[in-house]
Amino acid sequence: MKFFYNLFVCSFVLFNSLLSQDGNTPTNFQVDAASIGGVQLSWETPENFRRQWISHSNLQYFGGIGAGSTPAFYCHKFPDSLLTDYHGMLVKDIAFVPSADSDSASFQPLVFETDSSGIIPDIVGRTNLVLSAPKVSFSDNTAFENEWNTIQLKNHVPGQSIENDVIPSTYEIDSTKTLWFGYWLYDYVNFPAGADIGPANESLGNVIIWCPVGGCFESTLNLSAQDGSSLNFDWLLSVSLLPGNNSEDTREVILSNSNDNMISNSSMNNYSMENVKIDIGPIKDNIWMEPINLNGRDISNYFVFENGVVADVVQPDYVNFNTTTRESSMLGPRNPGVYSYYVRAQTADGLSDSSNVVSVELVNTLPGSFDMIAPENGINISVTSSNINNPNMFIWTNSVDTDGQELTYSFEMCSISDNVVCFDTSMTERILQLTNQSIIENLNLTNGNHDLSWTVDVSDGIDITTIGSNGADSIRYLTFAVDQLELDIIELPNRYSLSQNYPNPFNPSTTISYQVEKSEFVSLSIFDLNGNLIKNILHQHVKAGPRTVDWDGKNNYGQNVSGGIYLYSLESPTFSKTKKMILLK
Repeated sequence: MKFFYNLFVCSFVLFNSLLSQDGNTPTNFQVDAASIGGVQLSWETPENFRRQWISHSNLQYFGGIGAGSTPAFYCHKFPDSLLTDYHGMLVKDIAFVPSADSDSASFQPLVFETDSSGIIPDIVGRTNLVLSAPKVSFSDNTAFENEWNTIQLKNHVPGQSIENDVIPSTYEIDSTKTLWFGYWLYDYVNFPAGADIGPANESLGNVIIWCPVGGCFESTLNLSAQDGSSLNFDWLLSVSLLPGNNSEDTREVILSNSNDNMISNSSMNNYSMENVKIDIGPIKDNIWMEPINLNGRDISNYFVFENGVVADVVQPDYVNFNTTTRESSMLGPRNPGVYSYYVRAQTADGLSDSSNVVSVELVNTLPGSFDMIAPENGINISVTSSNINNPNMFIWTNSVDTDGQELTYSFEMCSISDNVVCFDTSMTERILQLTNQSIIENLNLTNGNHDLSWTVDVSDGIDITTIGSNGADSIRYLTFAVDQLELDIIELPNRYSLSQNYPNPFNPSTTISYQVEKSEFVSLSIFDLNGNLIKNILHQHVKAGPRTVDWDGKNNYGQNVSGGIYLYSLESPTFSKTKKMILLK
């Protein structure tokens, strides 16, 4: 019989303009995006840890297969003629896809090496077993259905139980031998073995080793199919390869005649092949198979350095199956300035050399322009006792910051009829609601007509953009008419209040206005956004009435503080109020 096979090799090739001497160093480090809002960095996995996957499968999921709970070794076979290109490479991981068409199943990963393709793996004695991995199962939630299960392979210790196999693989491919890799499937019902859509690479990608009473023998899916049917598929299996150590040392081979079976005799060979036929479960038409993910087993982490100091510690993701994904780091907001970056890998050999260094200068971008919406310019607002609590909506369009920083709007309203009196407030929204009464209070308005103006600035904590900077009006006006007959209603007694500082944002100093209803002990303090005390401005008894204090942007030690958002808080035995302000540098 003539067999047709097509070797499917899944690999990635990464070219580097800057290769390290030892192969442990990350390469092609670069800045992908940089602004005040954050810096995106990426680099390629060190040369020594780049996986190359080999498989006979086309990797397109078809469905599950089973043999009525009969255990067997489902595997791929690579004879010497197919291993030439991989001679000396390190076998690192095994990956396979279990089907969901089973409520129970256990999978024992195994890798065998034989002298030729005519010699089958010694499932019972394990004389040619070279690698194993901890078994996984549905019952203990270590095997996951309809997705790639990737497991690190361990050196098999000849003559011992595979539970003692704990040293990560150092097995390198010998291209004069035949390699078999797969899993012993047992303790199952229905159809747990995942298969691709085919067609099969007969006797290579669809191999089954049966071990009934009397000894083991090799078969294939097609040869083991139910009478009158065919199973022209390959197992969804693959192993990863890494560059070898390129040494001239030869690997010592120790053979064992141990009968210490890897699983119980009842699950291994106490059955006959009579009436054992393999069949396929429901076809999986809509299953999307995620690629193999290696979860970074050889590099414990990457250290990203910014101006010589560690700025981020990254857990490796490595290269996904059949893709060229790069490792990456996203650093948060930065102040304007020049920054230099490089990355180092933590491996079993220690901390790698530094990658190439990249530098970037971060310059702040002004918040985007924005315009007024309401109220319309020149509007007349008449205040009477019946509408004293009615709200007025001040609305403007959004400003956009291309650096991704949080924006703070500063609203200012002034009475410009006689002496100029102003108040302002800060917010992150683009709508401010002020009642008629609050406008009267904040501007100390009396009876009569008052010309008022209002405007808005926006700050990213570094720079300011004024409303209407695109050429539209930057100030709007309105007339505020207070009815003489309502004087008694709107004139208010002394009260407690804390006004918005002015100017805001400010540099280098600002004035804070407050009012107390009676003579008592008052404290006014400045804090940062983490609640740390910056400056005690006031801590004494004050008389009733309006008062002002100034802050020069210095802390309790007389040192200038950095630009940013600060809190100022007024405290008395009967009153407490806190507001925000912005110091620009």
